[in-house]
Amino acid sequence: MVTRPDVVLAGLPRSGTTLTCHLLNRLPDTVALHEPIRGLFKAPTDRSEICAGVDRFFRDTRESILTRGIAVSKHRDGRVPDNPVGDRHSTSGLRQRAVVKGEIRIEKDLRPDFLLVIKHPAAFTALLDDLVPRFPCYAVIRNPLSVLASWNSVDMSVQTGHAPIAEHLDTALAHELGGIENRLERQLHLLAWFYERFARALPSTSIVRYEELVASGGRTLGAITPHACSLDEALHSQNSNEAYDRRAIGVIGDKLLRTDGAFWHFYAKADVERLLQA
Repeated sequence: MVTRPDVVLAGLPRSGTTLTCHLLNRLPDTVALHEPIRGLFKAPTDRSEICAGVDRFFRDTRESILTRGIAVSKHRDGRVPDNPVGDRHSTSGLRQRAVVKGEIRIEKDLRPDFLLVIKHPAAFTALLDDLVPRFPCYAVIRNPLSVLASWNSVDMSVQTGHAPIAEHLDTALAHELGGIENRLERQLHLLAWFYERFARALPSTSIVRYEELVASGGRTLGAITPHACSLDEALHSQNSNEAYDRRAIGVIGDKLLRTDGAFWHFYAKADVERLLQA
């Protein structure tokens, strides 16, 4: 396993990756940034060049934090929030993002080798095979029914069954999704794609489960840094969020239970059935 103070955080969109960063930022000698990298993943370069660019971004960001106290991140009022989606709804009734990308102040005492965590769920998942030999890599996962319920409630590309950055980096995925007309079936294929990469590239010790994150008050992040063992946050599971359409969840859950996919490597069908009965 690669040992260095630069951590790559992948995961499912709407699985708790932003919450993970929010909690990590409460810890000493730790900075966690929410999708700070601009442009690199859209460039028509090969994967090794992109990974080299990620390496440079870690170095440049560390230097900026140590010398200027400044980093780039998606944020709300200068802080990484626990949830990037707010209470505002689009005209179609979907919940909207409530973050912007820009410079934020990092106001804490840090050693030169402080832990720097950067999360880009879709991009880093697409690049996992190439990133694992270079960085400590982790992924956040969540009950697949809750993920799909959230995807269908937000004004994001996953609501349509797409992940543009992942599709740019994995043209086979783009081709496969392009051939699926039904939106829910497209979402299920995309969901399975994420889980398949986690199962293939990461050991179980590098997987953070949303449910365990919440139940432990954040202490399960001890897998990433021992400082997290001191966390004791009052967290509440959003797996049965009232913002989710209960009627739609029944349809989604029924389809999910009849679909094969790598999500069953991590969750049992009973986990989905319990949410349907909640």
